[in-house]
Amino acid sequence: MTNRHSTGRSGWAVPQNKENALAGAILAGGKNVRMGGQNKCFFRVNGIPLIKRTIDLFAEIFEEIILITDSPGSFKEFSPGIIMESDILRGVGPLGGIHAGLNRTTKEAVFFVACDMPFLKSELIREEIKYFKKLDCEALVPRIGKLIEPLHAVYKKSLKDSIRSLIKSKQEYSIRSLFRSINIKYLELENKKQNREIFINLNTPKDFKDAFANRSATLRASTTCKQSPEVSFRPGFPGRE
Repeated sequence: MTNRHSTGRSGWAVPQNKENALAGAILAGGKNVRMGGQNKCFFRVNGIPLIKRTIDLFAEIFEEIILITDSPGSFKEFSPGIIMESDILRGVGPLGGIHAGLNRTTKEAVFFVACDMPFLKSELIREEIKYFKKLDCEALVPRIGKLIEPLHAVYKKSLKDSIRSLIKSKQEYSIRSLFRSINIKYLELENKKQNREIFINLNTPKDFKDAFANRSATLRASTTCKQSPEVSFRPGFPGRE
């Protein structure tokens, strides 16, 4: 049975030491169909590719960093100090990336994010890790009201066999389908802009200017990057599969 008990609301108390019990993993796969085939990992904010921003953030938090990608050659310049891994079970979306990260890690659990989340905050990542360590669960997922973000979440390494079985059954490949059969708990977050924007993910070439229009001039998203034209961020909370 899935355990759906909440964990209470976060105060974001932040330790500064690096995490050695959990790894951090970045999912950088996907066909980028809605981006016209352009790799959104290389879209720039303040002149820095999204993927580098995420790697740099993870380097402040985790001892072990895993990048899940089916095109490791594209990430050579970012690879020093991180583990490169490809999907073992291909063509099944983010669930396959989670399986690959859990299969590769040397740690007891992994915190996963997608490569297209420009507003990640180390405070919330550390808070999720802290709660995960206190709770008896196989996965910890943040929730705002009824909306969840499965790609800003912690998954236990032992789940790799359950994920493999789910994928091999060929019944359903969504992350939410996994939640129905595991011990999952939720980190409840207040429904406010500061929290919602953390889970914004980059989807189509439409809303890039909207996401940054009202931000400080010190935070600019460039239309110049080595692989992409002008792109956009979708405002709001995705609650993705």
